[in-house]
Amino acid sequence: MESCVPCATPMEQNLKLRRDDSDLLPDSSQYRSIVSSLIYLTHTRPDISYVVQVVSQFMSAPQSSHLLAIMRILRYLSDTQDVGLFFPATGTPDIEAYAYADYASCMDTRRSTSGWCVKEGSSFISWRCKKQDRVSKSSTEAEYRSMSEVTSELVWLRQLLEELGVVSIYPMRLYVDNTSAIKIATNLVLHDHTKHIEVHVHYIRQLVAEGHILLSYITSEDQTADLLTKAVATSRHWFLAHKLMLRKYHQFEGGC
Repeated sequence: MESCVPCATPMEQNLKLRRDDSDLLPDSSQYRSIVSSLIYLTHTRPDISYVVQVVSQFMSAPQSSHLLAIMRILRYLSDTQDVGLFFPATGTPDIEAYAYADYASCMDTRRSTSGWCVKEGSSFISWRCKKQDRVSKSSTEAEYRSMSEVTSELVWLRQLLEELGVVSIYPMRLYVDNTSAIKIATNLVLHDHTKHIEVHVHYIRQLVAEGHILLSYITSEDQTADLLTKAVATSRHWFLAHKLMLRKYHQFEGGC
């Protein structure tokens, strides 16, 4: 792949892979080996978390179209070898998070994709992209499931940082771009159409009421977690990657 043609994004925009897209690969061992290595790489490259989550779904029976998808990821990585996470030398212990969901994004099961990321100060320290374990009946429900997942992560991170002696007096702020989800979390009336997700609702409500979580609206254009739920255009990809503190190594000055 050293002499391959580079590409600016890890996946073609609006590309949707399915289980029966093309012919099965005669030998799937190479596919599994590459995807396993890419999964390991997502621990330091959140910009490929979504696409790796997509191609990892087909490891049991990979097809030629799926192999083309991971070849594009390798072409993208070949062109961005000098990109990595940037951690400034100065910062604050304040924690904030971004939660987003791509509603019914899986073409085979119509399950939604959750994407969230957490940062301490200006440094992103945790992120995840995952297909939800059940079908959501609305975009609000899908958003709520994503919010519930990142809220559990926030509580754990807050406890971990306190054990390490890093204490913040401010509530953890959670940014979402769904006003309906925010209203349900702050409204004590549980409406009939949300009863099937009331466990997620009550969990977030309790933390909001106790002052641990502060819900804030953010526009879809500024939603950082959008990069963890779908393939986007080149300009938006690098705009969101910059917000995730992904920089070129020669720019890493005053950080670690």
